[in-house]
Amino acid sequence: MRNFFYRYAIPLILSHICIILIFALPQLNSWMEYNRSAVNSGEFWRLVTPNFVHLGVRHTLLNLAGLWFTMALFINLLKNTDWLIWFTLLFVGNILGLHLWVPSLEQYVGMSGALYGLIAGAAVAELRLGIKLSGLLLIIVGLKIFIPQFIGEESSYNEWLGGNVIEEAHIIGFIQGLILGLVWPKSRLNKPNSIKAKLNNDNKPA
Repeated sequence: MRNFFYRYAIPLILSHICIILIFALPQLNSWMEYNRSAVNSGEFWRLVTPNFVHLGVRHTLLNLAGLWFTMALFINLLKNTDWLIWFTLLFVGNILGLHLWVPSLEQYVGMSGALYGLIAGAAVAELRLGIKLSGLLLIIVGLKIFIPQFIGEESSYNEWLGGNVIEEAHIIGFIQGLILGLVWPKSRLNKPNSIKAKLNNDNKPA
């Protein structure tokens, strides 16, 4: 049990923060959300804090489900200290990317952009380790991100979520994750002892 809490310390802490903010301290949302005018006025903490606040309960639970899915899939790839670096880079990088490259965006909350970055980065890193199944995951996630650019997002989904999905955040996060997975030192990657690794080895000729 102690090993579980240690390995999953980052998603556990993030989950508690998000749940506290949505249920116990919802009044902090406006202070923590990305707001272009506020950032331009010097409130630079808003380049980090939007990842912790959400549109509502559904948005929170959806992001946390994505967080746990990602970490359960890739937890053994990095040490906790390296995961912390990845989260920090992608949390800040995604919001900063929106600020610089989406000038029409005035407000934003959620961590989905950074989560897509984590999935892309981890999948690319595993490809570098020879786990080919991660390439399929990368293609599926890429299609999920880019197809809405051509067919549009379902308005009913936006209504269910409680606000508009900012697809640019997903694209920025995905690209940043690809870069991070490519440039991260291979010596700091661990070949996961997972079903993906087993499937990859089972497919090798005897």
